[in-house]
Amino acid sequence: MRPAMKSVPELYAHALAVEREAAVRYREFAQWMHDLRIDHVAALFEHLQEEEAAHLRRLEQETDGMQLPELSPWQYAWLFTSLPDSIDQAFPLMPQNTRDALSFALAAEHRTKRFFDCVAAEAEDRAVRTLASLMAIEECQHIADIEHQLELEPDPAIDWDAAGLCFDLQSN
Repeated sequence: MRPAMKSVPELYAHALAVEREAAVRYREFAQWMHDLRIDHVAALFEHLQEEEAAHLRRLEQETDGMQLPELSPWQYAWLFTSLPDSIDQAFPLMPQNTRDALSFALAAEHRTKRFFDCVAAEAEDRAVRTLASLMAIEECQHIADIEHQLELEPDPAIDWDAAGLCFDLQSN
């Protein structure tokens, strides 16, 4: 994705869409983890949802009275899907385990950071570049939080060799 942000209001419109989508997805992931009784991961997703909601409130205050362009869903569907079509098409299934959920979230945060980094590098307007740089920095803490939790989660794949199980195939 190579965004061409021409103005601060356009960047804010994208940032608001991203924060709204992230808050919704993190709330869904938290509920899913609670349903599976994986409360420590649910707590992380609740924390991320609260942070995204706080970012959203701050952005809404910063843009109060500002004329923002309207965006189509395809313009920010890349956040949690990386597909340009639609979130509904790309997100019919929930993650299969905690590592999947954390990996989805981590990939989304990395895509969001890359998006803002790209805007910061390529925008012609200095104010857009500066604001995008600040937005990219904010994503770094989310990335660190998710990476930390992902390191703590056991891999659900069974490594049969490491399990130390031996089968004598020659005896009957």
